[in-house]
Formats: sequence, C-alpha cells, structure tokens
Amino acid sequence: MDPENLSAMQIDALREVGNIGAGHAATALSQLVGTPVRIGVPDIRLLPITEVPAVFGGPENLVGAVYSRLLGDLSGGLLFIALRKDLLAIADLLRSREVGTSKSLGADEEGLVTHAASVLQSAYLAAVSRFTELSVLPSPPQFAFDMMGAILEAVTTAIGMKAETAILIMTRFETEEVAVDAALFYLPDPDSLDVVLGRLGIV
Repeated sequence: MDPENLSAMQIDALREVGNIGAGHAATALSQLVGTPVRIGVPDIRLLPITEVPAVFGGPENLVGAVYSRLLGDLSGGLLFIALRKDLLAIADLLRSREVGTSKSLGADEEGLVTHAASVLQSAYLAAVSRFTELSVLPSPPQFAFDMMGAILEAVTTAIGMKAETAILIMTRFETEEVAVDAALFYLPDPDSLDVVLGRLGIV
C-alpha cells in the first residue's frame, strides 16, 4: 500500500502509535538526562519525501541526523533529525551541564547525540512492537551532519527506497532548562506498511 492512499482511520491508528512512541521516548530521555522531560503533542503526518527537507528549512540547511535501518519483521528506515542548536542542547543535558556550554559538534558531542537518538528510536519501535506484536529493532545508528538534501539522498539510496512518502513524527521535548525540537521520519517499505496496518486490524 502506498502511504498516500491511507484512509483517515489508518492515519489515526498510525498517529496513536506515534503518540505512544513519543511518550516512551520522553521517558527514555528522562532516564538518560536524569531530569523530568515533558513532551508536546507530536505533529504526525504523511508527506512526500521530496518535501522532507522543507521541514528543516530547505535542502541546503545544515542538520544533524542519526539513521538506522529496521531489522526483523519490518523493513525500511528511521531518520532522527535535529538542528545544530538542539543537538548541542542534547549533548549538554547528557553531560549534566548548563545548556549552551557546548559550542561545537566534536566527536564527543556526536557520540552523545547518536546514543540519545538511538534510545529514542528504540522507544518508538517498542511502541510499534507492542501494538503489532512484531519483532522490530534498529540497526547500529549512523550519524551525519550535512545539508538536509544530501542526507536524505544518501539515506534513500542506502535503503533502496520504493515508496515516495515518509511518516513524520515531530516532537518537542522540554526540560526545566530547554525545549528541543526533533523529528523522526519513518521511511516505510510499502510491504512493511501493509503488515503494520494488518496487525492494527485496519487493512
């Protein structure tokens, strides 16, 4: 099934899974940073892959991304994306430092962000597994800091994308110190999307 042909009921079901995944992600992030993390209502929608760069200011805008392929009963990819300032804020939170301390994305900061993104991706997949009773795990994550368009092209080439639509889960995570905006893009193989919808009972 092409994601562009999903019914309102199917989109609502995917939105519910995304909402629960965001809650899992906030809990996981709270445990990582050692302070309560609140979440805003996630913005969950489908959009053509060609429109993904516009979410972050266009194809030439610099972003940090952590990419994982799906392993197990589903295929496709997960792409975590955030702006540089939000990546640095995540690194400071994980180091228990005042937000704004980190000024550059060095190897240490990249490692911290990659770890945090991997935990968030796993939290979302746990929600998918819970609802569908499918075994789904992320592959080891890969970090990149580049232009949005270049990152997206590399990812879609790597997984041999068949679909032309992405499922966007945009979430704001808030602590007492800072608000961090991050996006998780699920790039589904069409057959895998059919499997998920079938397990949700809405094919």
